[in-house]
Amino acid sequence: MTATMNNANVIDNHKPQTSIDKEQVESTPVVLSREACLLLEKLSKKPESEILNSEALKLVRSVWPEVFTVSSPRPLKVGIHHDMEKTGVLPAHIIKIALKFYTTIARYLEQVKPGTPRIGLSGRVVGRVRLKEAVDAEIKLYNQDVSERKETVESKVPERKRLIIRQMRLLSVVRPSDEAGVSSDS
Repeated sequence: MTATMNNANVIDNHKPQTSIDKEQVESTPVVLSREACLLLEKLSKKPESEILNSEALKLVRSVWPEVFTVSSPRPLKVGIHHDMEKTGVLPAHIIKIALKFYTTIARYLEQVKPGTPRIGLSGRVVGRVRLKEAVDAEIKLYNQDVSERKETVESKVPERKRLIIRQMRLLSVVRPSDEAGVSSDS
């Protein structure tokens, strides 16, 4: 049996390599774009409490764009944050902020249904959504919907009060001709 070295991995010449090995994909070094490096540098200077969710997610998406798609999200592997931290590309606190934000987006939660495939950093299926996880996602969606409706109602109340006050002011304006008892019909 002959073997050759390729990318620090031993490949058996007798086996056709039709797909990339799972470990190869997950251990492939990640190279940050210039924009991502600048954003990482900017975020590294900020305290954790001042990092915007969208900034953290943008950085994570620049590293793993095929996994973190906002337009068509797929459920992520349970414990994916450990895999992300092991790469050493991003600090743990940025990963935490991005994952919390991403996994609470309504589109993501809508995809968390029993039996739906979960994906790892390689984009491959690594598990399935369990019933309990799907129920938890439904509860989060419901709570988001309730709080959004409450915010909408609360935001309309001050607007309605302003409108009523404006109408009252208009009604309270008395025309000078009305004060003198002179009718404008004459």
